[in-house]
Amino acid sequence: MLEIMRENASGWIVKILFAIIIIVFVFAFGMSGLAPTGDPVLATVNDQAITRAEYEFAYQRMAEAIGRSNPNVTSAQLQSAQFKQMVMGELISKKLLLGEADKLGIGASDTEVVEGIASQPMFKNKNGAFDKGIYQSALRSIRMTPAQFEADFKQELIIEKVKQGVGSAAAATPAQARQIFDWVGEQVSIDYIQIVPQDFMETATVSNDEIKAYFLTNQDRFTAPAQVRLRIIPFTPDALSKFQDVTDEEIKAYYDANSAELQQPEQVRARHILVMVKDTDSDADKEKAKSKIEDVLTKAKSGDDFAALAQKYSEGPSGPNGGELGWFGRGAMVPEFEKAAFDTATGEISGLVKTQFGWHIIKVEERKDASTRTLEEATDELRTKIAQDKASEKITEQLDQAMDRLVSGMNIDDIAKELNLEAVVTEPMPAIFLTQIFGLTPEAAKTVQEMTPGDVHRSPIAVNGGYMLVEKVDDIPPTLMPLDKVKATIVNSIKKQKSDEMAQNEAEKIHAELTGANADKAAKTYAGRIKTSKPFGRQGDIAELGQSKPLTEAIFATKDTTWLPLVYTMPNSVLVVRLNERIPASEEAWQEQKQFWMEQAGQSYRKEMLAAFMDELSKNAKIDIVQPEILQ
Repeated sequence: MLEIMRENASGWIVKILFAIIIIVFVFAFGMSGLAPTGDPVLATVNDQAITRAEYEFAYQRMAEAIGRSNPNVTSAQLQSAQFKQMVMGELISKKLLLGEADKLGIGASDTEVVEGIASQPMFKNKNGAFDKGIYQSALRSIRMTPAQFEADFKQELIIEKVKQGVGSAAAATPAQARQIFDWVGEQVSIDYIQIVPQDFMETATVSNDEIKAYFLTNQDRFTAPAQVRLRIIPFTPDALSKFQDVTDEEIKAYYDANSAELQQPEQVRARHILVMVKDTDSDADKEKAKSKIEDVLTKAKSGDDFAALAQKYSEGPSGPNGGELGWFGRGAMVPEFEKAAFDTATGEISGLVKTQFGWHIIKVEERKDASTRTLEEATDELRTKIAQDKASEKITEQLDQAMDRLVSGMNIDDIAKELNLEAVVTEPMPAIFLTQIFGLTPEAAKTVQEMTPGDVHRSPIAVNGGYMLVEKVDDIPPTLMPLDKVKATIVNSIKKQKSDEMAQNEAEKIHAELTGANADKAAKTYAGRIKTSKPFGRQGDIAELGQSKPLTEAIFATKDTTWLPLVYTMPNSVLVVRLNERIPASEEAWQEQKQFWMEQAGQSYRKEMLAAFMDELSKNAKIDIVQPEILQ
């Protein structure tokens, strides 16, 4: 069971555990004294029981601590078996350490407890002195009495003494610290021959039979997702503004009062190509998306028509329109996209831009400098602004009137007609776009998605800038796209596969020649293609080539400068590689950083020793999870 807990206590929990360990150390554990007589036992560790009350108290405290340090943690994550097993694992570790302390006669005096609590920053006033009022208030906020907290704190002092005793023998010597420093600081450079799959794209041919076979095998890729169509009455300033009257006098008065604010900001008109990828996607999908956008960038930089590339490759809603985004100013786009767009010169194409939506390439087509507009130039915008202001004041009133009619049984169309509003039937859209298009919360989007066609939602739904009444018109099931619509994408995918294979084959052919019987002759043949990299470390980020963990491990492990026995696939190429130079860590840097590495080595050894000690305790302990269902 302990092994399962260790394996599962990973991911998001591990990332935040260290951030809350001090809070958990002080507040979360050691509540066995709270267990009433007869409290159910969930687990036993040797002769010590972990009761339901003890577990639930520790669970609650750890959940609260994690919630404070990471507000994005969901209730589902805190109720997961993974989290429950982590709480139980911490309680078991505590019992093991307390048991060991008892065997060794390790304790903590009342004086140590008092001094330890008084030293906690959370209990000090602005002058840095322990404040009894603050102390008692803090304990009330976590529903503990001073006696309970002090008993718990005493146990934690004892546990810390055991840990310190275990790690006391783990002092690192200068030689050990230097060994770590040398290992981390060592760099290498490589000689390599680079074979680029893109060079084979033009020679790769694709038959109609291959296209059909690919289409049939990958139908999930070419299936449009399920979509919804809605009938809505929007109650937003923008939607209601068209029904407001605005006079020329109102526009002139607004202009006179706000002319300083009517400066035309800097704007750009741009197109973009988007390859969608999410942070939650697999590494393979992320690499696939990046490879695709890099191929498109190469085509764009080499002069291919950008709008045509957007129509062919972009996965964003502007793709069919050639990636056209129109004019926009600062603040209209996400920060990464905005910076790249305004940093790119007119007529130029940006590099790769990563945002929350995926990878972008941007082409800036026009630019407008900031300027102050005349009344004539600003009239249309001011008319809209004043109309929206008037509409904003009427949203609540008109929404109330609409709700009265909805409750009485009127349908969406009749409500719109009676209130002189407009019921709009949307174009079909994937349900996942509801949050982006209307600004719905994920919960509201799920509710709309689950509605039955013909159903009207009986309460207004919050959207960007206001509310809307919603009727589901249609559920459109997933639809396989026609082959002719995706043929170009399929051809490109097959060519990419073939060019990758051709590059791999070419690399292996060159490698065989360089390591074969006629290696000397091959060395002369390929001498002009051999390049040397800049030095890089064990992290493996090789300038202009990218990263490859297998290559990095192999090159640091090799003992000579012969060609490595394998070829290595990089993000955009295949390499034949040999070691060029091994560069030791700097002696000067060691002298400057010696104390730091001594401390790092000591911490590392202490952690290793404590981990080994805990493993040994676990192996020799009798641990029984009496009620395993509580951890599911």
